Amino acid sequence: MSSDPKPIFDYIFGLTLPGVKLELSRVKQFMEILGNPYTDYPVIHIAGTNGKGSTAAMLAAILNAYGLKTGLFTSPHLVQPNERIRIGESLIPDEFIIQKVDSWRSHIDALGITFFEVLTALGMVYFKEQGVDYAVFETGLGGRLDATNVVDPVASIITAVSMDHENILGHTIELIAAEKAGIIKAGRVVIVGKNSSSVRQIMEAKAQEMQAPYVYVPDCAPLEDVSVQGTSQKVQVSLDGRLVEVLLPLLGLHQAENFSNILVTLQQLGFDLDSRKIQLGLDNLQWNGRIQPLQTKPLVLYDVAHNREGLDRLLESLEQAEMSNAILIAAFNARKNISALLESLENWSGPVLFTIFDGHSAVGHSELVQQGVDPGLILASPEKAYAHALSMCRGADQAICFFGSHYLAESLFEMFGVEC
Repeated sequence: MSSDPKPIFDYIFGLTLPGVKLELSRVKQFMEILGNPYTDYPVIHIAGTNGKGSTAAMLAAILNAYGLKTGLFTSPHLVQPNERIRIGESLIPDEFIIQKVDSWRSHIDALGITFFEVLTALGMVYFKEQGVDYAVFETGLGGRLDATNVVDPVASIITAVSMDHENILGHTIELIAAEKAGIIKAGRVVIVGKNSSSVRQIMEAKAQEMQAPYVYVPDCAPLEDVSVQGTSQKVQVSLDGRLVEVLLPLLGLHQAENFSNILVTLQQLGFDLDSRKIQLGLDNLQWNGRIQPLQTKPLVLYDVAHNREGLDRLLESLEQAEMSNAILIAAFNARKNISALLESLENWSGPVLFTIFDGHSAVGHSELVQQGVDPGLILASPEKAYAHALSMCRGADQAICFFGSHYLAESLFEMFGVEC
């Protein structure tokens, strides 16, 4: 068996077919063949439109700080697919992927297993063989028919729900919320983060149907204070008559809300809320692409915000951090609602530039112009956009922020010498 991962990665990437094959029957068949590995450890399952990845990463880091060997499954990756499956700071090794996929090929081909389903299976088997104490699984798309939804979790978390993937999940917030609510399991507690009343009603109704204990986080764990300290923020949360205070390494009010979701989840699972362990977990957190500093002088940031709510939260976070004059550099994915993103940018007080990442799904020059973008603001590559932004900077205190897609990460990390 070859130790070169490229042939295997080429094979599994080739399983990404046009359109989305959302259904669970083939995944359940595949999991039965593999011995239903996810039944060997307790799972915490997370869905939502925005914040589910950050919530998963923070929760796994905190569980590790409690001395629990914790598996983390997230998507998408920024540079390499191994990022999706990790235990602590260690990514799943190439050798494991090569060995397992080679042995599974006949089943993958016979059942029509997709790229995401293969990665899901790899995570579930890897966590079993490594003997994890907990596994945290983030859904890939939706929830009800997502490949991760074969699990029977000890708790489910649903973060902020908003419009995204409308062509797959539905064209109303209620339809999208119903898909996310599909991860709620019979008798298993569901923790719901801050959401609109319409989303909340759907979650409550689904929880009642499944006889699942239901907890709405803003009702029991209000944020008492959030204040920016450099590229971190001090967060105070009130829970059961006590004040939990931490320094959160992720900026934005939404990240403070995600942290509240985690505190309530830990409480529901019977953990003693040890501030020292919680802070240790946050200090050890590795989570790229979320208002991530790439460079300090001048300050260059990168955020994966790629839908309307995500962008609005990014802009609010920059303002909260007194960076309302930041130069924004946007690069969009053609599968997203570009007009909605452009509407959000209209009220930004600082300059906005546009660029194009490598890849067939990038929104190109002509499409940006058709959307009403001034051709003079469109730079052909992230490198050229950065050089142009530098020429515009009015001083060392003016930040530059790239955003718009996970696909930007590889070129940005290479440009700024960042290790993933």
